[in-house]
Amino acid sequence: MADDQTCGSTVFERFTQRWPEAGDRLLSPGRDTFLAEGADERSFRLLRGYKQAGDVLVQRALTDRYDRDSLVFPALFNYRHYIELALKAIVEEHGAFAGMALGTKNHKLPELWKLFLMIARAFGNDCSDHAAIAVGECISEIAGVDAGSTAFRYARNWNGSTPALPRNGLDLVRLHDVMNEIENFFECADLDFTHKQERSG
Repeated sequence: MADDQTCGSTVFERFTQRWPEAGDRLLSPGRDTFLAEGADERSFRLLRGYKQAGDVLVQRALTDRYDRDSLVFPALFNYRHYIELALKAIVEEHGAFAGMALGTKNHKLPELWKLFLMIARAFGNDCSDHAAIAVGECISEIAGVDAGSTAFRYARNWNGSTPALPRNGLDLVRLHDVMNEIENFFECADLDFTHKQERSG
């Protein structure tokens, strides 16, 4: 297990000049962390992890001008993937109440949002409030830029073209804040659906 002396930035500086050696492994056994074995815990860790990874990358980008234009890509991917996982988790957990299931899994956020809205209506929420409308617009925005969860991962599409990205720059603080709002919205919706489902059962 890594001790306190190697857990900060020094652990990365320490390996800067290393060269691959016989016996090196990426998945070396250790006690620093244990990967979740059960599906429920793994789903929770994935959901939490992608959102937090996006936060960490944005925070680092804001303090590191040199790497900022590189870190923004994995940050955006992590945030987009968090939205996808959050929607899928809600559909998997509460879809049966509305008589639906995920079906064929894909990366299409608008389809997942439609399922979310159907579930919300089944629980008596028509999602006409400002918060739900705002989240829906954010999902349409990110899906318009990255429909297939590839634009922030690859420089070229399967046909060789370059995905079009916003050309006016990004406000990273605003990105971070809006993602926190979306996270709060999904967590509150999940709690609300769970409470109503328990009362009805």
